[in-house]
Amino acid sequence: MKTKLLFLLFFSFSVSFFSQEYIIGKVSSEFNTALQSVVIFNTRTDEKVLSDKDGNFMIAAKQTDELRFIKSGYDRNSSEISAQNFLAPLNIVLTKSPYEIAEIDLTFQATGNLKKDIKALDPPKKVVALNSDMKSYMRTPPTEVAPKLSTPSAFAAPNYNAGQVNVLGIASAVVGLIRKAKTPPITTANYAETQEFYRRVKNTVDLSFYTSKGWDEEQIDRFLIYADQNYSLAKLYRKNFDVSAIDMLMKLAYKEYIKTHKVGS
Repeated sequence: MKTKLLFLLFFSFSVSFFSQEYIIGKVSSEFNTALQSVVIFNTRTDEKVLSDKDGNFMIAAKQTDELRFIKSGYDRNSSEISAQNFLAPLNIVLTKSPYEIAEIDLTFQATGNLKKDIKALDPPKKVVALNSDMKSYMRTPPTEVAPKLSTPSAFAAPNYNAGQVNVLGIASAVVGLIRKAKTPPITTANYAETQEFYRRVKNTVDLSFYTSKGWDEEQIDRFLIYADQNYSLAKLYRKNFDVSAIDMLMKLAYKEYIKTHKVGS
């Protein structure tokens, strides 16, 4: 008798569980990175679940239910469940919320110590190095060939080509115009182009230098925005993606960034 009762209870639980409909999906960022600990909230049932480290989740729902996706630092997203969502995984993308970089006060503050204050008024090291290079260049002897004595035109032999079309000169000018036309003009990147450039940098450029400093993805995103704003990376290289040049400029920006931001160096 007890065996039959347990069997009936187990059968009843199994029918109830498998009759429940579930939505399976994944949450990722706009850079195609899996997002962990995203809150998935069913507004009808008030049920809440969290996405795992790979961004995957499963939640009970019915058709026309509204699911909301919430994570700190990202814009909220929502999706209304349709019949198709029970046949294929539901993929949700969360966009990073915009944030402002703290303003840096570069105003000179006198300490009252004359020796220290005089040093603070010295020009930056980069300016001193540039001026030194310019002085050295100005002292360098000219590399151009000096003009030579030539026969005055009044005594020179007649030029039988005078008045004729310089075919080679015209051909050279045409080739130059064609090359110039093929070179894409440098224009300011719009929002979509900038985001695509950031995504390509993170997928192409070796960022191990920054991750070795203990930086997470959010810190790298903030630094990438800083480097772009100060060195116009997206403007210069979104069309002509030069990995070496981008990496070099990011290293230059890093030296300035760690001086003004409290991050691992």
